[in-house]
Amino acid sequence: MIVIGALMSVLFILDQGNILLQEVEAYPSGSTQIYLYNVPEERAAGVLAVIGEFSEDATSAVVRVDHELADADGTLTGMRIGVATASEAPPSLALSLLGTTLFGVGQIEDLVSADPAASIGLDANAADVIHDVPELMFAPRIAVVQLARLVETSGTINGTYRVVGGGEKRLTQLSSALEPVTGLSSEDMLTPLRGQNTDSGLTAGLLGGFVIAAALLLLLVLVFEAVRAFRVLGVHLLFGRSRWGFAFSLFRPVVVAVVVAAGLSMVLTLAMAPGYELNLTMLSAVGPAAAVGAFPALGCVAIAAVALIAIKPVDAILGRFSKRLLLGVLAGFYVVAVAGFTLTFVYLDGPLKEAGTLADVRESWSAVADQQILYHTSAGQDQASFTGQSSEYQRDFYDWYSAIADDPGVSLVNTQHFDQSVLNAWSGVYTSVPEQPFWYVAASPSYLAAQGFTVNADLVARAEAGERVFLIPETWDDSTQAAMRGWLTEKSDISYEPSIRTAFFDDRIVSFEGYRPAAPLFSWSTDPAGRQGAIDAVILVTTPENMVPFESESLVAVGLENSYVKLDVDAATSYASPSYLAPFHLDDNQVEFLPVSDFVAGLTKTIQSVLQLFGAVILSLSLFCLILLVALTKLYSTTYREALAVKRMLGYSSISIFAPALALIGVVGVVALTAAALALSMSAVLGNAVMLAAQLIVFVLLARRYSRLQLSTTLNE
Repeated sequence: MIVIGALMSVLFILDQGNILLQEVEAYPSGSTQIYLYNVPEERAAGVLAVIGEFSEDATSAVVRVDHELADADGTLTGMRIGVATASEAPPSLALSLLGTTLFGVGQIEDLVSADPAASIGLDANAADVIHDVPELMFAPRIAVVQLARLVETSGTINGTYRVVGGGEKRLTQLSSALEPVTGLSSEDMLTPLRGQNTDSGLTAGLLGGFVIAAALLLLLVLVFEAVRAFRVLGVHLLFGRSRWGFAFSLFRPVVVAVVVAAGLSMVLTLAMAPGYELNLTMLSAVGPAAAVGAFPALGCVAIAAVALIAIKPVDAILGRFSKRLLLGVLAGFYVVAVAGFTLTFVYLDGPLKEAGTLADVRESWSAVADQQILYHTSAGQDQASFTGQSSEYQRDFYDWYSAIADDPGVSLVNTQHFDQSVLNAWSGVYTSVPEQPFWYVAASPSYLAAQGFTVNADLVARAEAGERVFLIPETWDDSTQAAMRGWLTEKSDISYEPSIRTAFFDDRIVSFEGYRPAAPLFSWSTDPAGRQGAIDAVILVTTPENMVPFESESLVAVGLENSYVKLDVDAATSYASPSYLAPFHLDDNQVEFLPVSDFVAGLTKTIQSVLQLFGAVILSLSLFCLILLVALTKLYSTTYREALAVKRMLGYSSISIFAPALALIGVVGVVALTAAALALSMSAVLGNAVMLAAQLIVFVLLARRYSRLQLSTTLNE
């Protein structure tokens, strides 16, 4: 009962997590959605500037919600809410669940006036949390950050923006102001994109299966208890006592335990909602959920009680009942348990394979584990730069990198993979569109040399003079190379005056050289598909002199996939110190570099979670199958006690005596193995093979024990 109550509590929390997801998807209430897509990232600052100007009104706000998905199975693990609003936020920005305010207007106002890295709820760093958010165990984690921070860390300006306040007139003004900086029409921005669907993944289904398994096991125990009480019931009936009274007295401890379990279930539910208030709304939700959790246990009690009430007095006195029927029911439970064991393995096959893939990803990152990348910066005296109204901070960071670019331990690399869906979206945006998916690598000569990719000194000199030198694989056909050259030229052609003017803008020379791919370049991608590296990448030999705004203003990007500047331990100690940063006006920005290993540790935590889930599920189902096997063998030996004793005296082996039970185990095991093979699930095949072997060993031991026990009992009688 305790187990069933606990499982139902977890299911309730999962359900509330789904409700929370729906609340966040509709947040803020009454908002109008604007959709930005295919907007080049170099226009992000302009978009943020327009949004910032719009949200300066006290009645207005702009919100974007990003989903964070687990690499293992694609389940939703977190929701990051980016908010842009004035110092007086509109009331609709508050969010509540189960009568508890997750974050209020006052907290939003604190956020927008705090450091750019600040968050409500845990985002990237616990030190940045200014207010906690009540959490539901197993539910997606909620974090609220400034909109500019969300755009920076996500690496994209594209997404769905929810606009609050100002009415239709202000919305029209906003969309009109966004048209020139996004290249989208107002009609396009108001046209919904395809939806995004997420679910609670494996957990809810597995827990539902556990509830059923636990209920079946409880029913089995109660039915056996009822059968054992038949003779006692017969005596009670001889004295004229009530069947109902006997059934109630027999199962009264179970009913009491169900009530206690319901209470404990409520306590457990509250414990799994840390930070939530104990109020009437919470109790009105938790109470019925605990009552629902008691129904399976009470149903098992009712079924067991029916066996006591329905039996005839004579049969009860003599202890007669259909042992074969009970044996058949038990055998059916066993078959269902093995089927559940197999289906669980098939169900978990994908996450298990993904866990192995993530292990490979972790191994691939070990080569750069000691490299340090930009983790955190703060606004300091550059508030305008963080709201998109100035590029002073980006210019300071560029000057800092330019000063150390050629020093030992300093390198630059950023990689992007453009798949076919991206290329399709570029049609109409660029005159020349690449013909096939490709890796794009912007890398300094020092980084390429460290990767064993030596660049001709003449090419390096040309890049340092401001020429944008692109290396294109010679293995591509002429048409593919021509399309790529056209796209690279167009992408390098900046039509506006850059805030960071490099030597490239003096002559705007773009050149191309061919190369023959040898060893793949490390992809710097957290996507498991990229763990093999970039084999035939398009490479920009990157120097401070040949950067365009997309690179020069992105040097401040943080994180594994977005960052550009890479430092070894010595370089990070020297060049990221406040004293070295001071001449570049960066000493107030709290520039912090961290080793790649720190980031990968969080990335690969999913492996441990998946394996823990796998271990718990399989261990529980294995024990359930073995318990049913023991019960089946014992009931078989009791049902055919005399026949077993006679055969034992005649010299039959224990295995031959229990041949029918052995046949059931063998047939069910072979069918499970066949089903696993047909499902193409290697983990299910291995799991069933190990389980079948374990069951056969246990069965042989039980057969020997019960055959000797039944012989001894028969001789004593």
